[in-house]
Amino acid sequence: MSTPATKSQPVYPELEWDRTGTHHILFVAAEDAALARRLYASPPAGTLTVIHVADPAAGETAWNKDLPPQALHLAAPSLGDGLKLLNDALYVAQMGTRIYLAGPEDAIWQASQMADGYGVGRDEVRHAQIGSKARPVFCVHCRTITRGVHTNLVACSGCDRTLFVRDHFSRRLGAYMGFQIDAEVPGDVPAAEVIYP
Repeated sequence: MSTPATKSQPVYPELEWDRTGTHHILFVAAEDAALARRLYASPPAGTLTVIHVADPAAGETAWNKDLPPQALHLAAPSLGDGLKLLNDALYVAQMGTRIYLAGPEDAIWQASQMADGYGVGRDEVRHAQIGSKARPVFCVHCRTITRGVHTNLVACSGCDRTLFVRDHFSRRLGAYMGFQIDAEVPGDVPAAEVIYP
């Protein structure tokens, strides 16, 4: 479980099946063999769709090996393809569906926003941060999201300002806030540090 630096920062409890659900969609965008074994050892009742984002060259992984008997496994070679598969699954989802999102923050919050668009309630979605700790950063100046940020400072992909990456997280945007670091003294930019490996 992560410990938040600010109140808005997400906390990720250990991923568990919601046994009240009748249909389950597991969206996975990172490898975690221990998590896969634990979840598959005691699968939920009802249907289970596993959407797995992985390089096709990876071959067999913990997520496509030893699937529960009722599981449908859908492989996606990229995050974009995985999100399209998730969109299709959400489009036909029925009452009682529970959503489980596991992967880097950027991936799980893009998937979470998609579920929000279908009216899936917060209590019906579970998040688990696994894999990269890279952050999506929202520029408060030009409203662009820069993805895959590992450092405390980043050049905005929209306006090229050097942004300081805050710990404040917006669930609506699925990103951390970034503010221009040299707004008061232009050009006064310290060296960036890798903080989110």
